[in-house]
Amino acid sequence: MKKIFVLSILSLGILTTGCANKVHNYSASTANTIALKSLSSDKVAEIGTFTDSGKNESKVMCRLASPIGTPEGDTFASYIQKALITELVLTDHYDPKAESIITANLNDVYGSTVIGNAYWEFDLTISSTTGVSYNVKSRHDYESSYLATSACSEMQRSFVPAVQQLNTKIISHPSFSELF
Repeated sequence: MKKIFVLSILSLGILTTGCANKVHNYSASTANTIALKSLSSDKVAEIGTFTDSGKNESKVMCRLASPIGTPEGDTFASYIQKALITELVLTDHYDPKAESIITANLNDVYGSTVIGNAYWEFDLTISSTTGVSYNVKSRHDYESSYLATSACSEMQRSFVPAVQQLNTKIISHPSFSELF
């Protein structure tokens, strides 16, 4: 009887907990590439440091069981910084020696795996040495699951599309071209 009880508890634990998940490396969005291609070719900028108010967050706990973290242990702010550099490099709008330097502060990042309400949410303030600054809030919804292993895997898989959507909001902002 004790063995059945122990096996039941272990089985329940395995079904309701997950393992560590690293988000994938960023890949540029076709929509963002097209949007950036419409920007004047003389618009180039350096991307400076992206901060997160000293939080240095590089992972969040999924259902208090499994950490969802960035590759290489980068902070979420650094991941977003590299993602924006990727978008700009592909469209020839990045120059590490440009006069304009774009920086940002990730005010908040939040991930939820609640069934029917699973999302990644970002609050970012972006600014430039040109004196332009604006705030971007982005929420990317995705499907979740009852099982923690599936829910946490889906949370991990949805991070890149969530950052792509954040970059879309940064790029489509009316003041974006004034950052250069």
